[in-house]
Amino acid sequence: MHQIEFSVPPRSNLAAAESLIESVCAAHGLNLAMKASLASYPGSVHWHYKQPKQRGTLELTLLRDDRRIWAQVHTNRKAPWIEAWLASDS
Repeated sequence: MHQIEFSVPPRSNLAAAESLIESVCAAHGLNLAMKASLASYPGSVHWHYKQPKQRGTLELTLLRDDRRIWAQVHTNRKAPWIEAWLASDS
C-alpha cells in the first residue's frame, strides 16, 4: 500500500474540506464509488474514487479533528491514472 499525507496549513478551516475534496474530484472526472467512515478512525470521512472505464481505486480520507487528509492506493487497486493524478499540481 502507498500512502500520501497532504499538508494541512495550521490556520486552515477544515469545515468545508469535505465538499471541497468532492468538488475537486468531480471536476477531474472521478466517480464516487463509496463514501463512509473508517472504523479505525472514528469521525473520519473516507472516499473511494474511480476513473470511468479504467481499473484502479483512489482512496481519500479526511480526519478533521486531527487535521489530516491522506490518500491511499492499495497494491491490488493501483493504476497509472492514480499516480498521475496524485503527482499533478491541479
